Amino acid sequence: MIQAYKNFFKGYADFTGRSTRSDFWWVWLMNSILFLPLYIFYFQMAWNDAGETDPILGVAIISIYMILGIVFFTPSLAVKVRRLRDAGLHWALIFLYFVPMGGIALLVLLAMPSKEVEIVTINRSKEVEIEEVSPFE
Repeated sequence: MIQAYKNFFKGYADFTGRSTRSDFWWVWLMNSILFLPLYIFYFQMAWNDAGETDPILGVAIISIYMILGIVFFTPSLAVKVRRLRDAGLHWALIFLYFVPMGGIALLVLLAMPSKEVEIVTINRSKEVEIEEVSPFE
């Protein structure tokens, strides 16, 4: 779990390569656990029955949430692209977020198993030199 989170930040802008399912889901779980207290505090403050809210606390919670969102945006985008590539799908499916119910469809695609990739090697035994003959000779 810790290694997956280290890989998440180490490859924060690496959109090439592959990420395993466990790497992606451990990071998803840790990010959800990290953001959960912010959600709880914010909604507890917003739905307070007494009607009295502390604006400084609200601004502080929203500021922390926005800073964490900015910090985690590029690494999470990179790990999703690598995970799609590992599942054998095209990276452009990341844009499913912009269609209705696309976020759920993208989570389903990110949960797909890894696809085995064949490594093709070309065996060149000899290079043949080709002489160019000028038509004027």
